[in-house]
Amino acid sequence: MASHIAKVRWLKDGEFSHEGFERRHQIHFQDDVSLTTGGANNDFGADPEQLLAAAMASCHMQTFLVLASKKRLQVASYQDDAEAILGKREDGKFWVEKIILNPQVEFCGDKIPDPETIKAMHEKSHAHCFIANSVAAEMSVEVRF
Repeated sequence: MASHIAKVRWLKDGEFSHEGFERRHQIHFQDDVSLTTGGANNDFGADPEQLLAAAMASCHMQTFLVLASKKRLQVASYQDDAEAILGKREDGKFWVEKIILNPQVEFCGDKIPDPETIKAMHEKSHAHCFIANSVAAEMSVEVRF
């Protein structure tokens, strides 16, 4: 099986106590690819909940593009405003209870699929997305035209 590594790096900066600490950290994916990240709702980088929504949306998109290419469709653009919604479980712990994908795809060329075909492609993409198959949160794909 394939292994996918993300290197998370954090260093103490200033006070570290139960009352607070610096949450900014780096995630390195490859030699020249890294992100500044932090705790929820920070003003300097992605937070873990955004990264989860992004991973889901990216995986769904990649799967969709593979399906489109196999159908010999030409995709001109693909965008998604993915959202991770937090909730509280019965045991009082927070979790990402739902991820909403809002894909909008523009096709070009001679072969433009109808809305029903596009919806079916998104359903198949969701069913075959590695990330979607790995997460317990409810998933919703709300296709935009």
